This record gives sequence, structure tokens and C-alpha cells, in this order.
Amino acid sequence: MLVLLGCAGAGAPSRAEVDGLKEELRSLRRENEDLSRRVEALSGRLDLVTARLTRPAPELHPAEKVAAAVAPPAAPVIPPDLAVVKLSPKRAPRAAPAIPTSVPLSDPDPDRLEALARPGHRGLLAEAEAELAAARRKEGIARAHALEDFAARFPHHAAADNALVEASAAYAGEGKDEPACRLAQRVVDDYPAGDAISDALERLAACEARRGSPEAERRILSRLVIEYPSTPAAERAGARLATISGNGADDSPARPARSGP
Repeated sequence: MLVLLGCAGAGAPSRAEVDGLKEELRSLRRENEDLSRRVEALSGRLDLVTARLTRPAPELHPAEKVAAAVAPPAAPVIPPDLAVVKLSPKRAPRAAPAIPTSVPLSDPDPDRLEALARPGHRGLLAEAEAELAAARRKEGIARAHALEDFAARFPHHAAADNALVEASAAYAGEGKDEPACRLAQRVVDDYPAGDAISDALERLAACEARRGSPEAERRILSRLVIEYPSTPAAERAGARLATISGNGADDSPARPARSGP
């Protein structure tokens, strides 16, 4: 039964998750280097085109200047009936805008780094087992608090629901009905498929009995007998139902046996 089904909170990472993070980082670095090379190449081509546009026209040879001076004017190519619009001189090309050549890498998620630093599956299992054993060695309110803390730290542990039922029993043994009933209800709400559900229902029925609600108690006991007939708690529930229905002599509130070791 004491098998760790998952870790607390978001879950402990596996080796595959660590390798995935490393591969993701390497991929981002490769993409950054490739983008930098492409930007540098584009910047070089832009500088070359800009230099060609701004380069002055080559100076003519003296003989070419003389030939151009004595050459007859060329015939007009614009029809005389068309208006000639004088265009403004061509502006010098603007300087190329600055282009970033690096892409900053995003910082790792602090939560993921914290999860990577947590103990592995085996270490977490050993820690949970040690904490549960230490909690069960305590007595009274200290036992109740320790078991409740264990369930809070390891909510996916196979014994988390049993620890809550045991904490409920410890609270009830010290006359703390409110936390005892609260923890029993939590087991029913959060662990409906756990093996401690029958004991939790029995404790809830006892809570209703102490509150003076026989109908609510009878309803919970009936559910326990119908849905969990093969459990010891169901046998005790059947006897209690017979008692409160007038077929037995004892009419005191049900006091379920302590759950767990």
C-alpha cells in the first residue's frame, strides 16, 4: 500500500524532463547563432548596396570631354505639346537602420529549477516513509498534527488518506470534534477511491451523532453499508443502524475504532 503515486505540489521531475530542458537550451543557442549569422550577412549586403548608390560617377577622359562639347544636340524625345515637369533632385539614400544582431536567451523558470533540486523518487519515498513512521509514534494532539502535516506534504502518497483518518481519530480522542470531523470530510471529498473511505464515512456518521442529527447519521451509515459492505466499518455501521432503529439497546453515538496502525 505504501507506494508513492506522485510527489507533492507540481510533481518531481524525471530524468527525461532534465534532458528535455538541456536539449531545449541547446536548440535555443543554435537558433541564436544561426540568426546572428544571417543578420550579419544581410548587414553586409545592405552596406554594399548603399556604397554603390552613393559612389560618384567616374570622371571622363579629356578627349571624351571635348567630344561631348562639340557633339550636336540630340533631337528632343519629348513631344512639344506635352508639359515638362521638373522633378526635385534625388535625395541621398538614408543610412541603414540599426539591426540587432543578438537574441537574448530567456532565463530558466525558477519553479522548474527548484523542482530539479528536489530529491528523486526514491529519496522522496524514503523521506515520506520516515515522516509517517515518526508521526505514528506520537500521541494525542501531537500525533494528530504530525499526521495532518504528513498528508499536507505528501498528498499523493498511498497512505495520505489513512493518515488523515488517523489524525481525525486522534483529534476525536482529545475531544476536538471540529478538526476530527473536518479531516473525515476531507478524506471523503479528496480520496473517494482510497481504502480509507469506509473509516472516514464511519467517523462522519459519528460526527452527526454527536451533533444530534440522527437522520444525517442514518443516511451516512446506510451509504456505508450499501457501498462498502465487505469492510469492518460496514459491519459496525449495520449494528449501529439496528440500534438507532430501535432493534438494539444501545442508543449512544457511534464511536468508530481507530483507523490504521
